[in-house]
Amino acid sequence: MAAPPRNRTTEKAHVDDEALQRYCGAWRDMQCSRRGGGGGGDAFVVGAVYHIAEDLTDITLMDAYSGEVVRRMDGLSRPGLRVCAGGDMICVVSPGDGLLRVVDVATGDLTDLSMGCSAATGRNVSSGYTLGKVPATGEHKLLHVYAAANGSQSSEVLTITTGGGGGGCQWRATRSHPPMRIEHGISRSSATVGGVVHFLSPATTSAPRDRGVECDTIAAFDLATEQWRPALMDGPLPADQRHRGQRPNLGLAALDGRLVAVHHDYPGRTINLWSLTPNNTTWTKLHSLPIKNVLRGWEEEPTSHPAAAAEAKRGGRSKKRKKKEEEVRWLCREKVAQPLAMVGDGRMAVWARGCEGAVRLHDPRTGACEEVAQVEKCACVLGFYSGPLAQGEEF
Repeated sequence: MAAPPRNRTTEKAHVDDEALQRYCGAWRDMQCSRRGGGGGGDAFVVGAVYHIAEDLTDITLMDAYSGEVVRRMDGLSRPGLRVCAGGDMICVVSPGDGLLRVVDVATGDLTDLSMGCSAATGRNVSSGYTLGKVPATGEHKLLHVYAAANGSQSSEVLTITTGGGGGGCQWRATRSHPPMRIEHGISRSSATVGGVVHFLSPATTSAPRDRGVECDTIAAFDLATEQWRPALMDGPLPADQRHRGQRPNLGLAALDGRLVAVHHDYPGRTINLWSLTPNNTTWTKLHSLPIKNVLRGWEEEPTSHPAAAAEAKRGGRSKKRKKKEEEVRWLCREKVAQPLAMVGDGRMAVWARGCEGAVRLHDPRTGACEEVAQVEKCACVLGFYSGPLAQGEEF
């Protein structure tokens, strides 16, 4: 995300206890000068910026109405560092050496859970973490899905116990395995609603597909029971659109406590949002948003290749150059709109992604779309927080 200049030394600050305590103190000491979004309620975007050349990660909390960065942790460094967010917490994980820290978004309080021994060792080649909250108990749980070299997937879960240093927290193998191969490495392929984490199948069109699994089939993990639900859920796409090529065009989101499937219908130039009914059996279409209202670069159609080629042939090099520039602009347009949350004034916070990206507030009623902040190329949105923030002078 675009952010103010960072206060950083040239030496990498590794994620040890002392460093994280210092970062958490800086996080809560920052003052939030703008609150409430003009009557819309508190709304903040949790993001991460990865600095590849420096091997550093910054975590930011941004006001969803103004784009102002109101909390930040700069310069986290550790091999294989992963960051995820859920509920009112941020989780910093380094699976290679077992580091696991949880930070309270509102207060900056830190809990160390690193003593938990993970089963994901040896042959495991990829991991994904999802942080969620159990509504009935208020507990936060961290779900870890990992895949071995042969493609088989397993999972484990950990209950986050804050206070007292987090003692006694241990990874537990889940009581069942994922009922299908799931996508655990792409954030928009999962969403947590009501204490249940929902996953789509792998996003690559070449990935092996389990029998009976369509491109929009959904698997669900219940954080309360710590079990995968054996029955798969059908997605919302019509039968004639359920082919493998559609899988990269799909995503999941949680909006107003509902599971929402997001389908980018590029030929139709629309982004369709489907909401799952409370009985988890049928889907209803919430919105069909014109893609040009949400994503940049879709305002005009590119010149068709045969027509452009004929024109370039008649016009020589200048027209060939113009055709090439037009094609580059078309390829660099924003391609994905990921809904983040509905804010208090009825607008929808959206993360728009392409070669670069932005966070925008889109009004489904009018089609108006306000850009809040640009998102850097190596940045991502981790989650959304709608609670109050403690002020630095309280500590």
